[in-house]
Amino acid sequence: IPYAQKPIGDLRFRHPRPIEGWGEEILNTTTLPHSCVQIIDNVFGDFPGAMMWNPNTDMQEDCLYINIVVPKPRPKNAAVMLWVFGGGFYSGTATLDVYDPKILVSEEKVVYVSMQYRVASLGFLFFDTPDVPGNAGLFDQLMALQWVKDNIAFFGGNPHNVTLFGESAGAASVSLHLLSPLSRNYFSQAIMQSGAATVPWAIISREESILRGIRLAEAVHCPYSRNDMGPMIECLRKKSPEELVNNEWGTLGICEFPFVPIIDGSFLDEMPARSLAHQNFKKTNLLMGSNTEEGYYFILYYLTEMMPKEENVGISKEQFLQAVKELNPYVNDIVRQAIVYEYPDWLNPNDPVKNRNALDKMVGDYHFTCSVNEFAHRYAETGNNVYTYYYKHRSKNNPWPSWTGVLHADEINYVFGEPLNLGKNYSPEEVEFSKRIMRYWANFA
Repeated sequence: IPYAQKPIGDLRFRHPRPIEGWGEEILNTTTLPHSCVQIIDNVFGDFPGAMMWNPNTDMQEDCLYINIVVPKPRPKNAAVMLWVFGGGFYSGTATLDVYDPKILVSEEKVVYVSMQYRVASLGFLFFDTPDVPGNAGLFDQLMALQWVKDNIAFFGGNPHNVTLFGESAGAASVSLHLLSPLSRNYFSQAIMQSGAATVPWAIISREESILRGIRLAEAVHCPYSRNDMGPMIECLRKKSPEELVNNEWGTLGICEFPFVPIIDGSFLDEMPARSLAHQNFKKTNLLMGSNTEEGYYFILYYLTEMMPKEENVGISKEQFLQAVKELNPYVNDIVRQAIVYEYPDWLNPNDPVKNRNALDKMVGDYHFTCSVNEFAHRYAETGNNVYTYYYKHRSKNNPWPSWTGVLHADEINYVFGEPLNLGKNYSPEEVEFSKRIMRYWANFA
């Protein structure tokens, strides 16, 4: 179902406009919506563990749609679970097979909603001008939240009991809605899987965002003068969306995504760490946690030579020190020495497995786990119920090398009940485990 006007032509880069309806005829809403335009991952060719995250529907700028799945028979006043997909704010789509909610909905009798929101430069370009105001993708999510509040009762959902849940950048988004004065009244509580507003990659400075926008303009051969942005914006609006998203990646560190939220003065008026310190957030219950190996997925993409996607990868002491440098490009020597001191096993400094695992913990702690724990802690201090988990189950059919353990996003299959799909060869224990996870999530909602 469309929830906003198509963000095309002059509306590219702008905040979404409310939809004006579609006249008298009945709209057929039975096909999956377009995915928003984004770069396609082919680093590992057609490897299933990577391909499963690529869009499975046509990519178009006309992508602001909401999906609703309702149990049969239709409930009255059921709990609503609203999913926000992840993908580093540069990728992702609500239509992925792994997010298929039919099992979750039929098992737990919740009303499920998910929204498409704009990603990459199309969703987060910022020039501090009225027509490129930044955070468009977050305003997409907000408009979808408002739509649910207004309309979900027609589908048997309770507009006064909406649980936001998301993973990675989706969890960071959920957490930003907890902080934003604009979103707070549109939902009841929140589930955050492997992400929080305070992760280092979720927000960049306004200045950095503008510089990246100018760099993008230069890369696609648009005018790129900072003093006269009119022609640059005009030119960027005329470029094909594919050309934009394929030219965003300059030299970025691990877990740095080119266009992400900023402190725009409307959706967000201060840094998340400050909001947390001042307890300036929606007071409500949370369920949140991390996976045991949050770092490896990103290391596999960033250090492709040192950490190839094959069995039995080991890391020497020298490689470890080199990797610490490459994975922490912005820290000074003192911090780097602290990292080198903290993570290895000093009784076995040359153990290639322990060195490899130390790199995973270093990346995972900094980019995910510590921020998640800190966010949970700050919330608990205010007397809210905060339920936390640490997810450590590796599926027996996991396609990644066995040393990668429990990767970032591995829990999603279990939250959505994929093991109950008999075609997917999970063990009976995994089926039971997935039922438990779905029950926890739905009981919380």
